[in-house]
Amino acid sequence: MRARPVRTALLAVAALGLLPLTATPASAETQPETGGRQHIAVHEGTGPSGPLLAAAYLRCFPTGGSHPTPEASCLKLALANGDYARVPQIHRACPRIYQPVTVVAHGTWHGKTTAYQHTYANQCIANAESGDIFNLTPWSD
Repeated sequence: MRARPVRTALLAVAALGLLPLTATPASAETQPETGGRQHIAVHEGTGPSGPLLAAAYLRCFPTGGSHPTPEASCLKLALANGDYARVPQIHRACPRIYQPVTVVAHGTWHGKTTAYQHTYANQCIANAESGDIFNLTPWSD
């Protein structure tokens, strides 16, 4: 039988100290946090001090929170490695109305603290250029 030589070889390697027979528990400090937790907000105007238009909590891997599209938003953030500036844009026509909004996101992404803020000419442009991650309420043309 083939199983016996393999087991004998593993025991020999373990006896030499090259392969531990028992698993050692990893400490909580050495395991990086997986997924992400983001607080996302959209403010009226050119800064985060403007009136709050919408806010949501986005949890990734496992997905959840109060964000209207957590699965799609987490996937886009994962493809951009948690960097909102690298999320692919959605090409859509938006009205040329100047009604600025400022989007703000902060939280963690795989154990690293994240922060993002950007002002857009209007909500439609904010939604399109952020891959709809900041589309917290339906936009109507």
